[in-house]
Formats: sequence, structure tokens, C-alpha cells
Amino acid sequence: MKKPRGIRNHNPGNLRWGDPWQGLVPANRRTDKAFCQFVSAAYGIRALARTLITYQDKYGLRSVRQIISRWAPTSENDTQAYIQAVADQIGRGADDPLDMQIYSDLKAVAEAIIRHENGRGSLATPNTWYDNQTIDKGLALAGIEPPKKAAGPIPVTRETIGATATGGMGIAQIADVLPQVSEAINQANGHLASGSAVRMGIGITLVAIAIFIAWAQIRRHQAGTL
Repeated sequence: MKKPRGIRNHNPGNLRWGDPWQGLVPANRRTDKAFCQFVSAAYGIRALARTLITYQDKYGLRSVRQIISRWAPTSENDTQAYIQAVADQIGRGADDPLDMQIYSDLKAVAEAIIRHENGRGSLATPNTWYDNQTIDKGLALAGIEPPKKAAGPIPVTRETIGATATGGMGIAQIADVLPQVSEAINQANGHLASGSAVRMGIGITLVAIAIFIAWAQIRRHQAGTL
């Protein structure tokens, strides 16, 4: 199956020549007189993304209706059908506010435009012609990256208390310290798991005591008194 023009040109938004985009094919290698050709899909996606960001930042266009009305004017397109197709794919109303500076909104609209401009995609990726890695690379080139995953909470255990309070100690020294904090840890875990604000406060206090015991032992080891 022959790929659509936008995919062959690495220009999935079907942007026309005019702007000096990053990643354009050198002039002596251009074969399409009407539409931009990029050296890779990531640069074509970048150009699409930067256009959507500019629509918002420069013209205040923040909904599917506003964005697509400028992207695909009625002089060349069935604009209303385009608006409905994009809104349906991203699962938002045509007039719902969007933010093209937010990864999830920008990615959703960019993918919907790519699908509308180029068809459903390959059998392997029926909703778009590109995998997430390629889309994300293009968005990153445009300055928008996925949100960082937050680190999970650290459980209160003998091991984590030992790692926090005894960094740099030898195995023998840690073995000396842990028995002395064991009882405090056991009591603390019961309080912390209770769900009671008062008992959780007691548990935190016991953890602090355990850390202090460990710290005192470390100081004694460092001072050479143990």
C-alpha cells in the first residue's frame, strides 16, 4: 500500500512551504513543490506541534473549533467535519478549553490531526502512523515532554531506617545498631498502619527515636568509643 503524501514527506500535518522549519530536507533533495519535506517524522511532528502552540500563544486559540478553523479553513476543507473528527478522537467537546503547553492535550490534538490528514494508519498502529516514541520525540523537539513520574513513598522498615541512618557504616557496625532500634520499629509500624491520627503521630515519634538511637551509635563508632 502506498503511503499518504504527508507520511512520505515526513510532514504528517501537510504543512506548506514558507516557514524555515528545523529539519527540512535540503533544497537540492526536495521533490514536492507544494508541501514541506522533513528529514524525519520527528521534525514534521515538531512543526505541527509548534504551529498548535503558536495558535494558542499568539492568537489565543484554545479549543478544537478555534484551532481547526484556522488550521483547515473552509476555503480548502470541510472544516466542520474536521472539527468533529478531532473532537471525537480526543474525547472532548469542540468548544472545551485545551492547553497546547500541556503534553496530554498537545499530543491528543496532534495525533488526531495526523490521523485526519493521513487516514487511519497501518494495520499495526490503526489510530496513527507513528508509535508513541516517535510522537514523543517530535513533541520534545517542540519543547513539550511527558510529565515526570513521581517517586513512590518509602516504606518504614528496618532496612530503610538502616539505609537512612547508617550510610557509610560497616556491616558489623550496622549489625550492632539494628537490634537496638528493632523494638522501636516494630511498635512504630503498628501505629503507622492503624489509620488513627494519634497513633500515627506516636508511630512517627518512635521512628524518630529509632533514628536517634542509630545516629547515637554511629557517632560512638566514629568517635572510637565502641
